[in-house]
Amino acid sequence: MRHNGTKYLMRSKTHKSYLTRIVNVLNYIQQNLDNELTLEELAEQACFSRYHFHRIFSGMLGESVKELVRRLRLERAAVQLQTSQQSILQISLAAGYESDMSFSRAFKAKTGLLPSAFRKSLKARYPCLAKNTIRYVTNEHISSFEALINEELTMKVMIKQLDDILVAYVDHIGPYQECGKAWDTLCGELAPQGLLGGDAKMIGVSYDDPDVVPADKLRYQACVSISEVFSTPEQVKFNTIAGGRYAMTTHIGPYEKLAETYRQFFGQWLSQSDNEAEDKPCIEIYLNDPESTDPEELITDIYLPLKEH
Repeated sequence: MRHNGTKYLMRSKTHKSYLTRIVNVLNYIQQNLDNELTLEELAEQACFSRYHFHRIFSGMLGESVKELVRRLRLERAAVQLQTSQQSILQISLAAGYESDMSFSRAFKAKTGLLPSAFRKSLKARYPCLAKNTIRYVTNEHISSFEALINEELTMKVMIKQLDDILVAYVDHIGPYQECGKAWDTLCGELAPQGLLGGDAKMIGVSYDDPDVVPADKLRYQACVSISEVFSTPEQVKFNTIAGGRYAMTTHIGPYEKLAETYRQFFGQWLSQSDNEAEDKPCIEIYLNDPESTDPEELITDIYLPLKEH
């Protein structure tokens, strides 16, 4: 009982720490809405790993950084329409739109009114354009927010200690759904040598979050675990995936839905656990063959690297 109580206190303390760090980022964003905010800059403000910051952020808020910034700029524009003499074009440009026409379309889509009608209306009040509690408030400091918590979250997570894994790999740059070419190259070289059977693990290393990095710039490595380095053509390389503490959860279903599991893993499980993510990429271990398995039955173990306690 005492042990469980201690564990609960640790989780509560960790969750409060995550909330505080996200609050710091939210205030930084609101105070710098006119600047080009980079994820590296925001991760530094939050003291989160650059690899994992955005998944933690979007998982806890239910909104990406890009979506939040766009929404806050629109909410600020609504305030400016009712409290300033700035032209709609000036307000449009300040909100990050190239013209008042594109701004007007976006504003009406969110509020139901064109900017000109909103400005003239005596009944209209500046809106909160999302369901969560974060909204643009002039010259006010955000002190807290209600994190998105899925009370029905049944994600099963195990903490594992992995050994170093020697792998042969082929690089892929581009949309993750097109990484099959890298796998064809790698398996085409390893199959004739009998290196795909037995204990060989099929591993994917995704270096970028597809929610924030353009599809044509996503970096991925198709990997197969091996026991020793051997002679290969130039496109097949070797690396060691570092061992250590990992949190592991299993995703069942199409690879296209992996992003949803990642958001829950980082934004909800991790933020409520007593763990901190290590500053290195996750790894995915594929347990069945996508060529012969129905997409709904694909099984992928996701390993999230953790700092040592």
